[in-house]
Amino acid sequence: MGSPLDRAGRVLVNPDLSVPGASNVFVAGDLASVRGERREVPGLASAAIQEGRHAARNVLRAVSGRPTTPFRYRDKGVLATIGRGAAVAEVGGVRLSGLGAWLAWLTIHIFYLIGFRNRILVLAEWAWTYLRNERGARLIIGEVEPLLERGPAGRADHSATRRG
Repeated sequence: MGSPLDRAGRVLVNPDLSVPGASNVFVAGDLASVRGERREVPGLASAAIQEGRHAARNVLRAVSGRPTTPFRYRDKGVLATIGRGAAVAEVGGVRLSGLGAWLAWLTIHIFYLIGFRNRILVLAEWAWTYLRNERGARLIIGEVEPLLERGPAGRADHSATRRG
């Protein structure tokens, strides 16, 4: 769209999350470069959720003919896992590390899942992986090309390689 970008390639947005020169286009999450009251809004899930909700409210306001409102980021803290049963956290000026931070990370991630069934399934899968001491990451080893050519239901899709 020719919108101004920051050094990381994110769209520089107005305070209401709209694109400069296109007031009916809103950007949120990893694509938006948002300047907060004191600093740039971090590229975290909690910030993206807040931005998405605010952009949706502004779209509804614009559609109904009301003026949009500026986005205000509320820092909910930072959580990161660093290993098996270990994490780091900083929430409201309080720093945690180790098992306590890992349990906080687990609880918060389960809380934000949609639906009781999803929460139970993810928790059970994580518990099973933890108890079996399995690695959480899955690596693709070998040729990637055949995997990319797979269509729906795992069937090979050769339409991109046909000549005609």
